[in-house]
Amino acid sequence: MTDLTLKLSIPSTLTDAQLPTIVRVELDERTYRKLETWAADADLYAIEENGGVEIACQLNQVANTATPHGMDEEYALYMLWKESTLPQDSVVTLRRKPRSQAAPIDRRYNPWGELPGVYLDHQAENARVVVSIEGKLFTRYLYSSDVGKPYYYPLIGPNGKTLIQDAPDDHLHHHGLWWGHDDVNGHKLYHEFRGEGRQLHRKFLAMLGGPVFGQLTTLIDWVDERGGLLLQETRTVRIYNLPPESRYIDLTTQLYATAGDVRFGDTKEGGFPFVRVNEQINGHHTGVITAANGKVGEAEIFGTVTEWVDYSGKLLQSIHWEDGAKTQKYVEAGIALFSHPTNETYASQWFVRDYGPFTPANFHFSGGKVLPQGDSITMKHRLFIHQGDAVGGQVAERYREYAEPLQVKVQLL
Repeated sequence: MTDLTLKLSIPSTLTDAQLPTIVRVELDERTYRKLETWAADADLYAIEENGGVEIACQLNQVANTATPHGMDEEYALYMLWKESTLPQDSVVTLRRKPRSQAAPIDRRYNPWGELPGVYLDHQAENARVVVSIEGKLFTRYLYSSDVGKPYYYPLIGPNGKTLIQDAPDDHLHHHGLWWGHDDVNGHKLYHEFRGEGRQLHRKFLAMLGGPVFGQLTTLIDWVDERGGLLLQETRTVRIYNLPPESRYIDLTTQLYATAGDVRFGDTKEGGFPFVRVNEQINGHHTGVITAANGKVGEAEIFGTVTEWVDYSGKLLQSIHWEDGAKTQKYVEAGIALFSHPTNETYASQWFVRDYGPFTPANFHFSGGKVLPQGDSITMKHRLFIHQGDAVGGQVAERYREYAEPLQVKVQLL
């Protein structure tokens, strides 16, 4: 059997404004196993019957949720729709092609330049995972035990510019994309001063790449200043193969009270996750902060419940000198965080500062939070990087896509 034929039932066609995008097709286990056996070690792509559009595909059994003991499962086919919509009833031919055997080439300017899809380069001796998308650096997961907490930096967007900032001089403990709280059973796991608790990367529960997405799920122990366990966290970051002008990643934070009751104190110093935006696009420079509820700026947004918050502004692209005159070129870009509609209020109430840090999940606004022994908390968010401002970058439209994903059904013909 060379090819397989699938019939896709799509409730409504996508508009060009929402492309490119990722579509998840849920499968029953029997269909998944049949496709898995047929695919073997090959990569998959689909060809649409009428238009001849090629669609990258990825079978996946690893969910974006986990417990400290391991990963949850799903049975799904993910499809990367780039340039064309499909009619409501589409027939596609599923084909195989040899999986790339390319690997990073050290001591090159860009060691990942020949790597397709989303590639995860684990460098254990450097305590980091470098993530590239279509041969270009996107981010790094940095987990050295010499740092107070694991984090991600940079997050590359339009024109190769990062949208976040690591360890600015006003807040050295702000690490791009990070998690923390300054009162966990009375212990501090936020500022990284002497004699404080730490977040320790224990192991990878999942680390995978592919033509449609890559995923890192890590087990992290939150420990006090003497190394005593306070709680365990599974942290999942799923990175999709999308262009820098319109790119999103999904974040799942799960906190487990495995060592007794956990009391998160009433403090503003905490977030699940926290983002520190590039200084150039914060509210003190070129940035405009907008929220889904129509509010603008720190004074209006701080403490409100809303679906998303966006920072957009101008990033310096280049400086050109001619005849003693300086010309500066800028790229307009932004970064938004979305709160999943299934989140409780404490994961949708915003800490926002003009100078650049923001988080959708801060226990201060709920007066703290108690997690009884054996219980857990799950919070889901999406981080969206875009070109232009919140309107031009279609932040509201992209949030609707997140909140109400396209429900596609599949039939194996």
